[in-house]
Amino acid sequence: MPMSMKPVAEVQRFAPGAFYWEAFSEEIKTDLSCAAWRDEEEAALIDPVPLTMNALDLVAARADRAVVLLTNGNHERGSVWYHQRLHLEIWAHRDAAPELKKTKVRTFADGDTLTAGLQVIHLPGAAAGESAFYTPKNGGILFMGDALVNMESLGGLAFLPDKYSKDPQQSRQSLRKLLDLEFEMMTFAHGRPIVKGAKEQVAKLLGEA
Repeated sequence: MPMSMKPVAEVQRFAPGAFYWEAFSEEIKTDLSCAAWRDEEEAALIDPVPLTMNALDLVAARADRAVVLLTNGNHERGSVWYHQRLHLEIWAHRDAAPELKKTKVRTFADGDTLTAGLQVIHLPGAAAGESAFYTPKNGGILFMGDALVNMESLGGLAFLPDKYSKDPQQSRQSLRKLLDLEFEMMTFAHGRPIVKGAKEQVAKLLGEA
């Protein structure tokens, strides 16, 4: 769903090259979490809502290339804003593209390597085209969409509630492929980042710890 909201002025850096910000959406009455990854001269903004120019400079200043990456077909969010104002390309999984009514996107597939060296991890079962993005740097970071959330109201790290998932069983099975990766940190489309011990928490949630 594309959204119109006031640009966010505060961005937090939680690791070298890794950023996080959030905003409350009056349209759907929930907090939206966003992330960005900067590697050398490339930057990827993940499920972003708009940023002020000063905040955007912190994330992408002097980048040779910057793009918007969407984790699923429900996360158009501020992508139209970034495309219209900054002419950024918008990328999403090919299964998400039909859901993105307002956004012209380029598509990726499982295993592709994208801007800033991010690897696509397709996680079918949650929302259309559900995907995470992975970098091995900083001990490994996974940038998640909806398949996992980190919300106090749900007790912290949790599966996407079944009522919002296309196929909860498939989604949980898909998440097991994350355990083949080495990662210390994780961001979410809903909830604050985990900055230490993320893989151990995911393994425990999946009953593999």
